[in-house]
Amino acid sequence: MTKGLFFTSTLAIFMIVSCENPKKLDPVELKDQSSLDKDAQTNLNDIETIYRYKCSICHGKQGVSIIDGAPDLVSSKLSVEERVAIILYGSGTMPPQKDVLDLPTIRGLAVFIDSFE
Repeated sequence: MTKGLFFTSTLAIFMIVSCENPKKLDPVELKDQSSLDKDAQTNLNDIETIYRYKCSICHGKQGVSIIDGAPDLVSSKLSVEERVAIILYGSGTMPPQKDVLDLPTIRGLAVFIDSFE
């Protein structure tokens, strides 16, 4: 029973810390699109695993939001470049991932979101 309580508490703290970023950022354009394209050779199976581990906590396994304030990715009308910018720099309660994930992985996640549509 104690292990379950510890695990639940740890998971709750992780979710709060990983999704908390109260400052609102304006959309950002990527300045070097050419380097983004040539470096974006990432295995989509790996991307799906990363999505499930890192993103599905708030956005759900199938892109349907499970946390209040997290956008529903199934209905996303953003371009891949706009998604890359949001993943890089964060938006709303989503923290920036530029210091956590490399650019090919971020690009892969932005493309992977299209599989939900």
